[in-house]
Amino acid sequence: MEIPDNSNVKVDSAENSGEPAIKIDEAIKMLFRSEKQALIRLVNGALGESYDLDSTEFVELNTEFIHRKIAPEETEFDALDLEKIVADMIFTLNGVAYHIEFQTKADKTIIIRIMGYGAEHALGRLQSGGIQDEVIFELPVPVLIQIDKDATLADRVPAKVKMSGRDGSLSFDITVIKLWTYDVKALLARGFHLLLPFLLVQYRKGKKTEEKRNALISDIHEIEAAIDELYDSGQIRSYLRLNLHETLNSIAYAINTRYYNNPNIDEELNKMKTRRAVFAQEIAAESKAEGKAEGKAEGKAEGKAEGKTEGKTEIKRIVSLFVQRKTPQEISNEVGVPLDEVDEVLRESGLFELLQ
Repeated sequence: MEIPDNSNVKVDSAENSGEPAIKIDEAIKMLFRSEKQALIRLVNGALGESYDLDSTEFVELNTEFIHRKIAPEETEFDALDLEKIVADMIFTLNGVAYHIEFQTKADKTIIIRIMGYGAEHALGRLQSGGIQDEVIFELPVPVLIQIDKDATLADRVPAKVKMSGRDGSLSFDITVIKLWTYDVKALLARGFHLLLPFLLVQYRKGKKTEEKRNALISDIHEIEAAIDELYDSGQIRSYLRLNLHETLNSIAYAINTRYYNNPNIDEELNKMKTRRAVFAQEIAAESKAEGKAEGKAEGKAEGKAEGKTEGKTEIKRIVSLFVQRKTPQEISNEVGVPLDEVDEVLRESGLFELLQ
């Protein structure tokens, strides 16, 4: 598995200043594609759903839509002028469509754009049929993630779809995650692990005091520790942990360089970079285990006596506990298999050498 290099991830635009910047929407989209389970946690927490983290089917859908632009003085028969609009993320969980849109700065047109993206998605999913067939215009369930503070936004934006001159309407409420109202503990409690690094974005705003400089480095430590705890407890995998740390590092670097110039923060960021090789090694270990070792050990399982390690479940548990830094003896005790079999799985997957 290729290890991503997020050193060029950007927040805000600083093209003419020569200073580092961070494009938050791009960074979020990268993280949201890192791990299906983390995205499911966010949907469950934001919308009160109850999707199973492992068995739920996830399918990412097209987010690019092409349509004709017509200026006020033109007609639909004038010169063709097309434009592309791009939603942030549209996907299905067990066939149910969801649309997540990210916004950094307050923009009152975002609600209209979310409805527009949803309508483009619905049009693209319509199937041709006879003129008498019922046409179902199905919109994805929308969620807006607002990064910067916007006091006018409610937790849920009420919107309706109505036919002109007709009674009745259909609800199209938009759920809003207001990031500025959360701290680390609150994000973890809601299952919003993917948003942890973006808590630092608040430090772009307001006066850059000594108190804020100290608070920034404190928050970096807290977020870094939270990411590691999520990994150590098995709630996220190594690939997502790497991406979370890389994004945190990039945002912290950009904000410190542009606003604070705190040498202590630079020192901490350099320490974080040194851990990249360790994360890469753990990702390689997981990949080996799920491929090479899984196939070999599963094939041997059929001929083993009762009480021996069998099938994928035991292998995955052994590998998962190993990348959580458990010793072979601890793994043996927890999984309930002999120590020599734990060693065999680790050896066949190429992980045993990491113990040397």
